[in-house]
Amino acid sequence: MITGAVLAGGKSLRFGKNKAFQLLGGKRFIDLAIESLRPFCDPVMAVVSEIEPYLDIGVMLAQDIIQDRGPLGGIYTALLFSPAEWIFVRATDMPFLVPELASMIIDAREGFDAVVPKMNEYYDPLLAMYNRRCIPAIARQLREPDKRQVIGFYRKIRIRTVTEREWREVDPDALSFKNVNTPSDLAEIDGPERS
Repeated sequence: MITGAVLAGGKSLRFGKNKAFQLLGGKRFIDLAIESLRPFCDPVMAVVSEIEPYLDIGVMLAQDIIQDRGPLGGIYTALLFSPAEWIFVRATDMPFLVPELASMIIDAREGFDAVVPKMNEYYDPLLAMYNRRCIPAIARQLREPDKRQVIGFYRKIRIRTVTEREWREVDPDALSFKNVNTPSDLAEIDGPERS
C-alpha cells in the first residue's frame, strides 16, 4: 500500500491566488493531482495549510502540523498521517504525471528510504516517494528554522536517485516536471499545443 500525498499548502505568492483551485482543461489543479495518483495509491490525501477550502475534494485532508515550513513540513505531515509506510508526493502545481514515470519511481523503492528523480542534476523532491523511516531525519531538520530546503535531510537517509537518463526513457518531454508558478507558466502549458 502507498499513500498518495498532494501538497497543497503553499502560499501561491507568484501566482496571486491559490493554485490548487486554478483550472486547466476544465479541472482544478488539486483534482488533476489527485486523479494522477489514484491508479498507484490508496488512499490519496491532500496536505493543506487550512482545511475548510478543501472540504469538497473527496480525499482525506491533513493540515500542516508545523505551519510555514513549506514543502518539508508538508512531507512530514503526510508521513505522520499516512496509513501506509510509503507516500508518493506530488505538488499541486505540477498538473501532469506520466504513469510510466510513477511506476518507475514506485518500482525503485525496495531497499531505500526515498526515491527521488533528478532533472538537470537537481533533485525534484516534490515528485518523489518517502518512507516513514525519513520521519526522524525530517523532524531534526524542522527543529532548525533556518533550514527550509527539502533536500537537507537527504544525506541522512538511503536515497535512490532516478537519473534523468532513466526517466527520460518514459517521460521524454519532462511533462511530469512542469510546474506552474505564475500565470504565464499556466498560459504556456494551457496553450494551443496542449491537446
